[in-house]
Amino acid sequence: MRKLKLVLLATVLALAVVSCSRDITEPTMSANPSKPAVGDVSLTASFTVANADSLLRFSWSAADFGFTASVTYNVQIASKSDFSDAKDLFSTQSLKGTAKVGDVNAILLAWNYNVGTNVTVYYRVGATVSTSLTAVYSDAKSKSLTAYDAVINYPMIYVPGAYQGWSPGANNGRLYSYNFNSVYQGILRVKDGANANTEFKVTINPNWNGPNYGGSLTKTGNNYAGALDPAGNNFSVSSAVYSFTVDVNAKTIAMNKTDDWGIIGDATPTGWNSDTDMFYNGQRKMWEITLNLTAATIKFRANDDWSLNYGSNANDGKLNAGGSNIPIPAAGNYTIRFDPVKLTYTVIKN
Repeated sequence: MRKLKLVLLATVLALAVVSCSRDITEPTMSANPSKPAVGDVSLTASFTVANADSLLRFSWSAADFGFTASVTYNVQIASKSDFSDAKDLFSTQSLKGTAKVGDVNAILLAWNYNVGTNVTVYYRVGATVSTSLTAVYSDAKSKSLTAYDAVINYPMIYVPGAYQGWSPGANNGRLYSYNFNSVYQGILRVKDGANANTEFKVTINPNWNGPNYGGSLTKTGNNYAGALDPAGNNFSVSSAVYSFTVDVNAKTIAMNKTDDWGIIGDATPTGWNSDTDMFYNGQRKMWEITLNLTAATIKFRANDDWSLNYGSNANDGKLNAGGSNIPIPAAGNYTIRFDPVKLTYTVIKN
């Protein structure tokens, strides 16, 4: 009898388990989830440098994956309608969010949009319930924005030397970490007057109190490479303009000789007889100069020679190799900027 009771109990428990398992409904994801619908973006203030901390506000409807789930939304912007260069602005589990004007402007500048030019940017919202699953995206919308002039506060190290009075921290002699990592770059005119060679060191701080490095360099053609040695003597190179790459973690330094740019023309103090040297502003990643000009014309010239020069055939901020002289409409003090990578320039009357 006892054995029969045990068998009956086991049977009842088994039936109970089967019954419970049939009562559980496992969530099933829809094969065609409904995507979110993004609304028009709104600005809390005008898109200018004075409002860099103001907000762009985004909102959207909920996505539906066919079951109750915690959905993560990701807002993207792009310069192309196919989102091939999409940048993520933020992620949230809410149905709205914000991005700062300054952060969006930095993306516009990274896309090489010219300052002051009205451009169209595209934005959309992606939704997902798992990082292992493909997101579903809203239809894209667009917004017209105008990139404004702004400089990014990149981390810096310093290259004091005979070419700039051995002054760590001086405006002349800074290298920048454009990717906010251990690699610092920039272009410096390492020329100690008429001397054939110029000495320098590398400092981590804008003074002599922190780590500073010297050492020996190996020359290959017009370029140099070596190691950062905290006990090393001054570095010494042939006087020239160099593109620097310094890795403070790997303790390496590389210098490639590059073009030395200036302006020339009857609007400049020395006319067509000689160049007026420009200064490479590493924070802006372009050459610039502020000086008094007369109402005449200028061109950009490399290495005090006509073999590489730029003018502008349309006088529209875009450069042409060997192009037409750029007119200066009136005498006054001007700030001129020149980008030999994008082949653009600005002439601003102060």
